Amino acid sequence: MSTPTTEIVNRPNPAITARGIALASMDDLARFAAMVSKSGLAPKGMESPEAVAIAVQMGLELGLTPMAALQNVAVINGRPSLWGDAMLALVKAHPAFEWIKEECDGNVATCTIKRRGEPEQSRSFSQADAKAA
Repeated sequence: MSTPTTEIVNRPNPAITARGIALASMDDLARFAAMVSKSGLAPKGMESPEAVAIAVQMGLELGLTPMAALQNVAVINGRPSLWGDAMLALVKAHPAFEWIKEECDGNVATCTIKRRGEPEQSRSFSQADAKAA
């Protein structure tokens, strides 16, 4: 009867760049997700390594670094969603973005945005709208 052997696998470490860790493989992502999960620093809704990996992958697809993805992807009703200032930052980084103006008169908030080659668009939301939502 042979004795099982343990194979030692030398895995290269992910590169560290000016934008943080560069996950170059599924193995890198899995290792990173496990580390975040074990650290206890994962946001609510991302307690398992698998949930961390999905949130990071969503962020990577949008151009966010892994840490930015952890801070700016929220899991709501089991669905990862971009939230907070990250959404506006991605819009502003797009080459078609020209400008944005946000106003609030105390009762109604209005956001007007302009994309290159298109007419400006405005949307308003009142306190009554917020209460109804």
